[in-house]
Amino acid sequence: MRISVFALALAATLSCAAAHAQTAKPVAGIEEAWLTPLPRPNLAFDPNTLPPRQSVRDALDYVASAQIADMSRRPIQMATGSNLTEISSNWVAAAFYVGAARWARVSDNPRTLQFLTATAEHYNYAFRGARSQRSLLNADDIAIGDLYAELYSRRGQPGVLMPLQQRLDFQVPHLARTEETPALIWWWCDALYMAPPVLARMSAITGDPKYLDAADKEWRRTAARLWVENDRLFLRDERFKERTGPTGKPIYWARGNGWVMGGLARLLESMPADYPDRQFYVTTFQKMSGRIIELQQADGLWRADLNAPQAFPEAETSGSAFFVYALAWGINHGLLDRATYLPHVTKGWAALNRQILPNGLVGAAQKTGDRPVPTDPNDTGPYVTGAYLLAGIDVMDLHGPVQTLPEAEPVRDSPEVITATTPVPPPPATIVGDAEKARRADEVKATRALAYDPENPRP
Repeated sequence: MRISVFALALAATLSCAAAHAQTAKPVAGIEEAWLTPLPRPNLAFDPNTLPPRQSVRDALDYVASAQIADMSRRPIQMATGSNLTEISSNWVAAAFYVGAARWARVSDNPRTLQFLTATAEHYNYAFRGARSQRSLLNADDIAIGDLYAELYSRRGQPGVLMPLQQRLDFQVPHLARTEETPALIWWWCDALYMAPPVLARMSAITGDPKYLDAADKEWRRTAARLWVENDRLFLRDERFKERTGPTGKPIYWARGNGWVMGGLARLLESMPADYPDRQFYVTTFQKMSGRIIELQQADGLWRADLNAPQAFPEAETSGSAFFVYALAWGINHGLLDRATYLPHVTKGWAALNRQILPNGLVGAAQKTGDRPVPTDPNDTGPYVTGAYLLAGIDVMDLHGPVQTLPEAEPVRDSPEVITATTPVPPPPATIVGDAEKARRADEVKATRALAYDPENPRP
């Protein structure tokens, strides 16, 4: 049997890459504190009782620190399209950043905000997808825009928002197109988590309704193709109109519907209370919630194929975490009846925590894909950690009063918080010795004194 030179080279490359992954040290800029998770708390929750707020807080702190540690130990890849575990600008990591950014609002531990700021700085607040107009419209690639919007709201630094606004300004005319087209921009249901909340939030931040209006138009197009009214669920994409599962019923992917419900919650957080089409989204959310509680399994989780739990009987957390989040969020915002839905939330929260692995990551997370497949108890993914954090935050909030919609953007950080959570590049390696350090200090001082500052043009 002949083996090509290319095959031998590829095998050698993969072998070297595997060895490198085991021995590589963290890249510069990774804080030492990020590499060690916090101590593991008690993660045994009573499925029949609303857990104490502090117990949930301890769990979230632990799992967030474990995910940051796991990502920080891995070399950062230059190409980020298919990354599954590393710090990245793709949707896999961005779904974690969404949850982590919300957690950073309420956590007393600064490491989450430090990590998120460093990540945004690393990618220069920019996006994948520059190679074609089609990829400029890709919903997955702007999922990280939620992190940039969060940091802008907290810091007010205009350059943080500019790349996101530029990308959305390109997208708006296409999303808001008046002529119907055979192909959709958001043709898969996952997109309803990745993009619409970012557009809605841009309208909230800028006061310009065009972003939300464009999102509304394409959201409705997607729903017209993928929503099944009789089943109160979404198909993953139009291919699944012609496909059935092992029981002969339509395939309803748990994480796909979790993306939609989580996306609805985030969309409604930024949508004005008097927005003309708001009730459409509220009603869709309520219909899905009513169906989802009917499909919860005895162990508190949902199965990968909602319509055929016996076909995939193993635990699955990536869809389940989004359902716990959405149901708790709906109770907290007065959209779901507390007495009806709270037992499903507490049961689901306890079940999720039974899947936390010894390393602190959420296990039993279906791998990336587009349909139900078997899931191993040790499978993990940053996206499920993001959903877990969102779920836990709203479980904590169940101890408080009903919250109004829309939600306000976070308050601005103090200068002290900004300084403490923004990475400072180390000086050049050539800065050695007292004389060179003094010269460098004089250079930095001159830069500040001599450079024109639009915020203070006449100091």
